[in-house]
Amino acid sequence: MDERTMTAEERMTAEERQKVLDEITGGVDTKEKTEFTSGQTQDEHTPGELLEMYRSSNERRSASEIKTYKTILGILCAIVAILAVAVVVVSVGWITEQGTVVTEIQTVEIPTVVTEYIAVDPTSEYDHELSEDTFTLSDSNYGTILMYALQNVGKNEYDETCFTVDEETGYITYDDGETYSIMGIDVSVYQGDIDWDAVKAAGVEFAIIRCGYRGYVTGTVNEDANFRANIKGATEAGIKVGVYFFSQALSVEEALEEAEFCLDLVDGYELDYPIFFDWEVVIDADGDTARTAYIDPQQLTDNFLTFAARVEIDGYTAGIYANKKTAVWKYDLSRVDDYMMWFAGYSDTPTLYYDLQMWQYSSSGTVDGIIGNVDLNIAFVTR
Repeated sequence: MDERTMTAEERMTAEERQKVLDEITGGVDTKEKTEFTSGQTQDEHTPGELLEMYRSSNERRSASEIKTYKTILGILCAIVAILAVAVVVVSVGWITEQGTVVTEIQTVEIPTVVTEYIAVDPTSEYDHELSEDTFTLSDSNYGTILMYALQNVGKNEYDETCFTVDEETGYITYDDGETYSIMGIDVSVYQGDIDWDAVKAAGVEFAIIRCGYRGYVTGTVNEDANFRANIKGATEAGIKVGVYFFSQALSVEEALEEAEFCLDLVDGYELDYPIFFDWEVVIDADGDTARTAYIDPQQLTDNFLTFAARVEIDGYTAGIYANKKTAVWKYDLSRVDDYMMWFAGYSDTPTLYYDLQMWQYSSSGTVDGIIGNVDLNIAFVTR
């Protein structure tokens, strides 16, 4: 071929083509340049062909990088999803541990009347009421304590001479001509499986059944394991029923939660007796301190009134279960005098100074149909 007829590309020397290639490729090494040629020597291609091959190589690398990024992103999304599920599981577990969740809270009005308690440490020991306006309590630290009675709160006016104790069974009855007693028991899971027909035949006319409790350390709200079997068996046997809930509420919000819990359990049942609020001082053998060990009377009274107001919204009545010290020291009785008092005191006559409508007089009674001990009660009825 005549040199005059050669094109500019044909006249370009190998050295010049190398220089152009370096400018196009940015100085990639010989191996990568060889890849651009797909097995052909770089001298066999024009700069335009080399540029096109470089662009194709870049596109392939970009596609590979994008695929890698997508893979990494997918892994990250999966990790985030797993963490989200873990958070939900932990949250549900925590809520379950804390107790039943109240999905709807109704606001109730709480009375605010407060009456001061006056306690006098006596200089000598008393074993009887000093006057119509005073009475005594025994305390393990202070001995006998003189208490001034609250004004405008009903007093215990039952005639002590009208209480009769059956020497064989230990059952107590009352009859003063105008007021008489009927026999009852209170039960929980600790009484095991009960033959309610036999209980009825033994003369039991009413039963107060534990429906649930709040843990005094954990604070969780729980159903009594035998509640459903007990309320079903008692009602089918023709025994009148009420229920009680062991409270360890620290606030009116927790008391409301407990009331909601009780209402869910008794839904569908006709109760002849109240839903009782059972708060007690807990002394744990293992040394655990109950969560309400130091609750003040104002808070405890507020808690009960909130509980009572809520169950009344659904047409039930409320009552208080308490022993003498709890009734006198831990409740403002001037604010709860309208509610049924279920008094716990183990003696031949009820020793509470204030009025009561039901009396638990023994924790070691025996009744046909129940294996082991059971609490014995009487309710007072006016003719």
